[in-house]
Amino acid sequence: MTKKLIALVSILIGTTLVPVQAAPTQTIAVVDVGANTSLFSNIVTEVCIVESLTCPNGKKFMEGAGAATIGVSTIAAVNHGTNMISVINKVNPGVGIIPIKIAALNAQGTLGIYTNDAVKQALDWVVANRVKYNIAAVSVSQGKIFSGCYVPAGTVEDVKALKANNVPVIAAAGNDSNKDSMMSIACLPDVISVGATDNPDPGITKQAYCKTCTPTIAKYSNGNPTFYLNGRWYVTQTDGSTKFLVGTSTATASFAAWWVLNFKGNFADTYASILGSTTATSSAERTGKYVALP
Repeated sequence: MTKKLIALVSILIGTTLVPVQAAPTQTIAVVDVGANTSLFSNIVTEVCIVESLTCPNGKKFMEGAGAATIGVSTIAAVNHGTNMISVINKVNPGVGIIPIKIAALNAQGTLGIYTNDAVKQALDWVVANRVKYNIAAVSVSQGKIFSGCYVPAGTVEDVKALKANNVPVIAAAGNDSNKDSMMSIACLPDVISVGATDNPDPGITKQAYCKTCTPTIAKYSNGNPTFYLNGRWYVTQTDGSTKFLVGTSTATASFAAWWVLNFKGNFADTYASILGSTTATSSAERTGKYVALP
């Protein structure tokens, strides 16, 4: 793991050299289940916020080296955070990563129980540490579908506060084939929700992307999200191997990386720029705005 790089420069003031810290690298906070951080060189810091079980320090909260680190696993759900970071790095290899682990592993190596209370606590941490770590986006590929888009108290306020400070909260619509609803927190009005397209087919082949094919909204993709992106990616597993993965989670991670790579100085201009680059995508039931990554 490497910490965020802080370059020291000297400014000549008369005859005195004064060291000045350069702004830290832009970072993306990845709210997920932790990651095998040894596989990535751009981890800035790590955070653990859990409701059941404990963080490596034996408590419910931990920040710093090892907080979100997990070992090798063959369980798909445990690999999820590592998968998402690998997608972000494919799109924007220059960005820093802050994994925020919201589910600990039990003695059997499976994930403990977590709820959107942990997601809310993760957003609390981002609000408090946004400036310190130059956080430019939050990627959330966890959540559940709740009636009326239920979220814990304070979640809406966190999202609004981050948006007001030009930090988008970007969340996966979910993969439940639910045409009417999206996962909480993706369903919140100020969250940028992301759905997935199948391109070129609904999963029969393991072709990640087809530039000449027409993107079609994936049958599994929930609701009517803000944007659609390709959901088909080759991702990195906790053991360093590669796996083909399909879903709105990968689409979300890629959009977070794309947002930061194309940041225009504020939320409104960045949103307008990306919106202006979209093309139409559709399925038999829905239409939407498709963001094509190069």
